[in-house]
Amino acid sequence: MAGVKGNKAHANKTSYPNQKFNKKNPAVVIRKFYEMLENARSDKKILSFQDACSSINWRDSKVNYWAKKIPIFATLKTDIQNSIVARINKEALEGEYNPTASIWRMKQLGEKDTTEVNQNVTTSEPAINLIVNGTKTNLKED
Repeated sequence: MAGVKGNKAHANKTSYPNQKFNKKNPAVVIRKFYEMLENARSDKKILSFQDACSSINWRDSKVNYWAKKIPIFATLKTDIQNSIVARINKEALEGEYNPTASIWRMKQLGEKDTTEVNQNVTTSEPAINLIVNGTKTNLKED
């Protein structure tokens, strides 16, 4: 009976993030995040954030829980997503992955197209109008 309170099977299979890892033991969470980061960098099977979470046997909801709770984990989560994007980009450029599918996947992971804005600014001599004793005078810089 996996759902009965006090049963060892229930305690081991729980999905609540604060059940096993709490503020008193953040080293376990830190190790898991760094393990996930290393997996995202090196494992070609990891093509999404959910894949990276699965590589350490965590659900993405658990990772998101810790990312919202502690700012350093949010930074690590961003690093994990960026590592996946970088690896997919590299594989696409080397011909390992389909470029169109790779671009789509990178956009799903938050990558944005860069846009260039060209502005033409023209300047002219500033006209300085000065009113002295009721007479308007136009001053120009020499």
